[in-house]
Amino acid sequence: MTDVLRPQAWRWRRSPVLGRLGLYAPRVPGIPSTTRQAEVLCTAISAPPTAVEGLVNGIDLTTGQPVYHDPFTAYEKKVVSSPNVVVLGDLGKGKSSLLKTVFVVRQLTFRRRRAVVADRKDQNGEGEFSEICRQLGGSPIRFELGGGGSRINLLDPVINVSADAGTTVAGQLQLLRAVVQVASGRPVDSWQGAALRAAHLRALEAAEDEGRVPVLQDVVRALTAPPPVAKFGGLDTPGARQSWADAALTMRFDLERLIGDDLAGLFDGPTSPDVTLSERLTSFDLSQLPADGPAVPLVMTVLNTWLTNLLRRERGWLTTFVAEEGWHLAEGVGARIFQRNSKLSRGIGLANVVALHHASDIPADSPAISMLQEAGTVYLYAQGRAADAQRCIDLYSLPAHLRDDLMSLPQGMCLLRIDTGAPIAMQHLRSRWETAITDTDGAMGAHRATSGQAFP
Repeated sequence: MTDVLRPQAWRWRRSPVLGRLGLYAPRVPGIPSTTRQAEVLCTAISAPPTAVEGLVNGIDLTTGQPVYHDPFTAYEKKVVSSPNVVVLGDLGKGKSSLLKTVFVVRQLTFRRRRAVVADRKDQNGEGEFSEICRQLGGSPIRFELGGGGSRINLLDPVINVSADAGTTVAGQLQLLRAVVQVASGRPVDSWQGAALRAAHLRALEAAEDEGRVPVLQDVVRALTAPPPVAKFGGLDTPGARQSWADAALTMRFDLERLIGDDLAGLFDGPTSPDVTLSERLTSFDLSQLPADGPAVPLVMTVLNTWLTNLLRRERGWLTTFVAEEGWHLAEGVGARIFQRNSKLSRGIGLANVVALHHASDIPADSPAISMLQEAGTVYLYAQGRAADAQRCIDLYSLPAHLRDDLMSLPQGMCLLRIDTGAPIAMQHLRSRWETAITDTDGAMGAHRATSGQAFP
């Protein structure tokens, strides 16, 4: 029996003439195998999970084959209808490693690609993307309260620019209203909106007369001026003047908070020179801003507006905007602005990549729900709570049996859904260099993160 199974040596047929006549074929001996080893012969199992265009993400846990995907390439090939990406999963399951490698470091291997990061996680007193930024030749842009960090001028012409590179006054006013609403936690009513509009126009005129860029302090000073009866009819009665004065005073108090009090150091002056778009990696370090309060939502709202308007001017680049801990964009004014800008992403070469912990934490009526559903690429990491896993199943119309799988996924593994296709069970892969610069638990000593298999 052993002799029968032993592979026989290959023998050369010494008659090439007979071979050309087709009287016999070259003899290829068989190789003993098993059904387990021969699984590769079953095309239903061995078919590649994705096309080869794009970036390597990891390996398919079903076939063992590489998984390639890139939102820009997939959109160009019409594999997805949107370049936007959503990453969902519990804390510590590997979302950060995926974001840093697939959507930051590996993006830069393409020509005319760049990445912009809103960095929220604190790692030894700075954002966790800061070291990656320095490794790639950049410098993180740091925001902190009380001064000492970078500033953004809400009236800077760079923030609101139309397609023809002209300053959009209406866009500035819209951003001012949004910022006031985020800071105060209440909507801007008709009287307050009119007072803010008049003060904004006065601020622009005053700065133009002095030959400089207007700043937020100009709007605050303009709110103390009397109502412009000539431009706004019906203000020549005592009741109307009092309503105007009350509205202007409220707007003044709200804006003074932005240039002082608990928000000082963010918007109280000209835009810092380092707030610019790098050709490779731009990292906005928000790690030292308090998690509670309006500081982070305000900066995220302004950054998102600044980036999309800037990309309208600078065509020809493909930009990935990574918002880790993107729950700041899940509700309120920030969610509406982010949803609006996400719809513009196709036309300006922008892929918004948002990472969230729990989909069930997002209100059902939030604009962020449609943003989650419309994303062309979704990475679903482990969800420890049944409600979170079920919300993922409902959001993306996944088979019901995957709920238990979502609740038991090991660290570094996820379900990748590309457009409306069947989800792919994937193990994320990192090189040794990527592992060295993307691990985020240095403060835990010898307990190193293993949120992605390493390869040489």
